[in-house]
Amino acid sequence: MAAGWTLADIRAKVRGITGRPSTDQISDSDLDDYINNYYVYIMPFELKEQITNQYLQFKTTPGTNVYAFPGGYFTDSPGAYADGFPLIFYQDPDIFFQDWPQQYSVDNLANGDGATVNFSGSLQNPPVIIGSLFITSDDVNNVQLQLVDQGDGTLTGDGTGTIDYITGAYNVTFNTAPSSSAVIYAKYQGYSGNRPQGVLWWNNQFTFMPVPDQSYAILMQGYIQPDVLSLSTDTPLQQEWGQVIAYGASLDIFASTGDVDNYDRYYEIFKRMENVALGRTIQQYSVQQSVPRF
Repeated sequence: MAAGWTLADIRAKVRGITGRPSTDQISDSDLDDYINNYYVYIMPFELKEQITNQYLQFKTTPGTNVYAFPGGYFTDSPGAYADGFPLIFYQDPDIFFQDWPQQYSVDNLANGDGATVNFSGSLQNPPVIIGSLFITSDDVNNVQLQLVDQGDGTLTGDGTGTIDYITGAYNVTFNTAPSSSAVIYAKYQGYSGNRPQGVLWWNNQFTFMPVPDQSYAILMQGYIQPDVLSLSTDTPLQQEWGQVIAYGASLDIFASTGDVDNYDRYYEIFKRMENVALGRTIQQYSVQQSVPRF
């Protein structure tokens, strides 16, 4: 075998460890599933500090404070910056919303007359946090009509509508005319835009507060998620990972087939290969002096 590790090399190693040299015993496709399940979904959490740590970089959009976690990464590290200014990093929504209350304004928009279905005007406290608006018609008989903000400037539900998040201008059309006893009101979260000072990492997304009033450069750390190995010539992110991937996949095969004896036999070798995979990181940390945050 030539120096280095390709997917073909890892397959051959797994076949040798598990005693399954033939594709009749386990196909390359099934073997690749074991290899990639370990490499992409298990190994990054067992050896997180060894997975390449890179900066997450993106820019905010004015008026938008919620952003999906970027693809290609599987976790994050505390510490974030907006235009170079440090952000308070939250992972507990209770603490985040204590510090940054998400309070709603309530505007009485109109009264129904039993005939009018279309209502338009402007909210009293714009701009509006995207996705926070709903417009409701309630009458004395507890009949409720409601339109809910879809996060893209449209409202749907018991009718249709639009909202301009910046100006607060709305236009809604109910499917049924609100009765003469109905009060039509809007609930929404207004905001005063500014440079973000805090960010919540929760539910695989980031929420920034205050809501950005312009484009800000966001910088934080993240661990990149390894790509699936699909071609025979594909290689792992680091060459020293080849053997730990092979032994890790082999252990999963033993576990799935109930081969406890071989699982126990190869586990110690697997742990040795883990130490090899961690060698680069251990060496880096051994010469790195800790720097206090204060």
